[in-house]
Amino acid sequence: MQPRPPVMLERLRRKVLSPLFDRLGYDLVPAAPDWSHRPTSPREVATLLESAAAILERDFAASGLTPDGDLLDSVRAFWDLIPTAPVRQRRGGSGFNGALQLYVAMRALKPDFVIESGVFRGLTTWVIRMARPSAQIFCHDPDLSGLHYRDPQARYSTADWSTADWSGIDPARTVAFFDDHVAQGRRVVEAHARGLTRLLFDDDAAGHRIHAHGGPAHPTIAMITGPAHSPEPIRWTRNGRHFEQPADDALVRQAAGLIARVHAFDDLHRATGYSPARLTYVALHPAGGGS
Repeated sequence: MQPRPPVMLERLRRKVLSPLFDRLGYDLVPAAPDWSHRPTSPREVATLLESAAAILERDFAASGLTPDGDLLDSVRAFWDLIPTAPVRQRRGGSGFNGALQLYVAMRALKPDFVIESGVFRGLTTWVIRMARPSAQIFCHDPDLSGLHYRDPQARYSTADWSTADWSGIDPARTVAFFDDHVAQGRRVVEAHARGLTRLLFDDDAAGHRIHAHGGPAHPTIAMITGPAHSPEPIRWTRNGRHFEQPADDALVRQAAGLIARVHAFDDLHRATGYSPARLTYVALHPAGGGS
């Protein structure tokens, strides 16, 4: 069961702190993950899990992935597993939907080696470990001070993943997961140069939606694989800062030629009610190949 905040602290938050923060233009919410709110009646739980599994079935068919057994069984296993997650913060990182997609994708891909670029508090590392208990996980993040979960078997580094020596791993048995707010086109090119062909990206956003994403890592996969660019660049603002994705971008052209298949998973919100997820699976042409 999820721990409840102390009664006195919750009263203080509601009656004093929340009104104060509201006047300052901020929201003050309990540091509880979205999955702490759950249906408990068997019928409603079954509806949620079956709806999520049905959507994931379509995603797997579209991405060319083969599930590890029955997807509904995997969703049920995750439902029982996620309340035990050691990372409990609400803001930032993956919620229920993103963690579920990562869990079933890792079970399907069956990597022996996982490169995780962008670790944040460690939830996704834990999800990967739950999905692939025997995998060797390499965690890269420039700031590891905020970890709430540190995998005892994983290797951690504050250096960019692209600077590491990967000669000791088999690219065919490796999956790279990028949630690092670095240009996704750059990550495609780097991964291909190292022989990797199976990639997962978080925060993939189309041009008309990227304004809602923190630290937009453009060009995104959607920008690379979407319709041909117009002569106009993509421009947006976020928190007063201006961003632009050039209309004619050599990185976009290079990355597009390396991608063999791509599928952006459904966000699952309509099935579960939880915060939308943004996981995208990308399969690259083998080294030496291309379009």
